Amino acid sequence: RTKMKSKIIIGTVAAVAVLGGGYTVSRMDFIGTGKVGIVYNYKDGVQDTVLTPGMHFIAPMNKVKEFSTSNEILVLTKDKRDGSKEDDSFKVATSDDASIAVSFQMSYRYDPDTVIDTYKRFKGMDGEDIIENRVKTVLKSKISEVTTDYSMMDIYSGNRSELNNAITEYLNKDFHKKYGIEVLDASIVDVHPDKKLKQAIDNRVTALQEKQQAQAEQEKVKVQKETEKLQAEADAQIELTKAKADAKKAKVKAAAEAENTKTKAKAQAEANKELSASITDELIKMKEAEAHYKNGWVTVQGADAVIADK
Repeated sequence: RTKMKSKIIIGTVAAVAVLGGGYTVSRMDFIGTGKVGIVYNYKDGVQDTVLTPGMHFIAPMNKVKEFSTSNEILVLTKDKRDGSKEDDSFKVATSDDASIAVSFQMSYRYDPDTVIDTYKRFKGMDGEDIIENRVKTVLKSKISEVTTDYSMMDIYSGNRSELNNAITEYLNKDFHKKYGIEVLDASIVDVHPDKKLKQAIDNRVTALQEKQQAQAEQEKVKVQKETEKLQAEADAQIELTKAKADAKKAKVKAAAEAENTKTKAKAQAEANKELSASITDELIKMKEAEAHYKNGWVTVQGADAVIADK
């Protein structure tokens, strides 16, 4: 009998342990990497503690809603191969009153510091619910609020970096305030104009190319004229420089010739002065005597010269 009681007690304890273990396991909730959990119940409302990644015991009557704090991507494209479940492309407005279909993607995450307030604000929605039932419903109009500052050609062209930066900044500011979502990147990744709009775009592209070509030709003519003007100015400057050099050379030559003439005149004057100083009465008499001795005496009388040898 005692053994029977012991077996019954042991069996009961084991059963309770198994049931307790099973109950404990059933109340465990795993929070995945890159997510946080919000704990709430209908009696006490939302707890102020956020569950971090890992295994957590959830008390009876408590429930958990998860929010992603790692990077998530929302894809709204025309082609299923790009990530959409169906054709999720949508139309946006432009500054030139056009409407063009676009494919869009957004990288985002919930701010872990505000998820409790976000959950309270949206009364029971988790992160995916807020994206599907709140964000998607306003996303198209919010993007159009940005694209209305850009022309159809700005959106159609492959260089949309300025536009995408403006969309990212605008959505991040708005969605963080309203939904506790940080928008890391928001981009128009493709455009899908209909046939009529495509023809209008092609016409604009052609007109733009013709305009650019005409501007290029005008610029070429302008550059050519500027080049000719600069060449003429350079030639004139060369001629002026040459004329100045020739004038300077002539001036130097004239000055040299004048100095040479002056030097010669001075030398002649000095020679004449020396010569004049060397002619004395004695020298004159001696020269006359030499002449008489050699040629005899010469006498000149009146207009009719009479030469007599005495």
